[in-house]
Amino acid sequence: MAFLWHFTALELNDKVLVTGTTLKNETRIDKYPKSIFGNAWNVLSSYRKKAYKNKTITIETDDQTYTVKTSKKGYFFKLLPEKTIEDFTVFDSDHQELPVNQYHPHYFKKSSSPVEVISDIDDTVIHSHTASALKRIYSILFKRPKKRKKVLFTNALLDFFNESKYRIFYLSKSESNLFGLITAIFRYNEVPVGPLFLTPYQRFKTLFKPKKGKHKLDFLNCIISNQPDKKFILIGDDTQKDMDIYTEIVERYKTQILKIYIRQTSFFVNQAQTEKWEALKETGIACMYFQDDDDSDLEQKKLTQLINI
Repeated sequence: MAFLWHFTALELNDKVLVTGTTLKNETRIDKYPKSIFGNAWNVLSSYRKKAYKNKTITIETDDQTYTVKTSKKGYFFKLLPEKTIEDFTVFDSDHQELPVNQYHPHYFKKSSSPVEVISDIDDTVIHSHTASALKRIYSILFKRPKKRKKVLFTNALLDFFNESKYRIFYLSKSESNLFGLITAIFRYNEVPVGPLFLTPYQRFKTLFKPKKGKHKLDFLNCIISNQPDKKFILIGDDTQKDMDIYTEIVERYKTQILKIYIRQTSFFVNQAQTEKWEALKETGIACMYFQDDDDSDLEQKKLTQLINI
């Protein structure tokens, strides 16, 4: 029997994106560790689960049935030709019902707001030390969710966007194994809720590998191309490929990109980061290379003026 580890249904203009990860056996998604060793055990255990791979799962609505094939990592991604599927049931290949049992919301309705926000997570919303594999692994294993710190400037912006009723999407290179950990960190830090898109399920050794495919670009293309009436604000950092990806996105959807924010993660900006930043600025899109202590109140005022133009 399969188990839905991470499920998301997102309403776009005239389609619903369904995506997530299925595992072979049921397991607890959300655990609150009482010690750092308990946290490490929870994380390590998440890499020992077996994916429900190369199987067909079925999504049944009131009047339609859709089939989705899982990948070798138990991952699925499909656009359904529906405006809404709020009433639905998911079944595995043996037609056993798969309930969506997760603390993080799984269904996200279309927003009437003309502006939507897409943000990276690691070192953009939460301090994760992705520039150093060892520091990142230490944070994941030995820092409990309530001890993880949020990036203050980014979260001040996210609170502003949330209060303004802008829908917020989160894209991360972190693997789906960390779904429970990430959502617990979000709750402890009161990060505004939004659909959470992660890299497909991985083996533990991938913690040491910086490359995990083009997952972010795929989601950005899907979200933006299926909402041509929306404007988007993009948020990322300078530790991975956010500037490269956002530059490519601007080239494809320039009229839809309102502003881009890039967090400076270290005291010094190296030559490679400078070149990426210059390439992003040359697109002509409004952008800001921010530091943690920048004035978020002033930026909110500037952003309000930009949105109202």
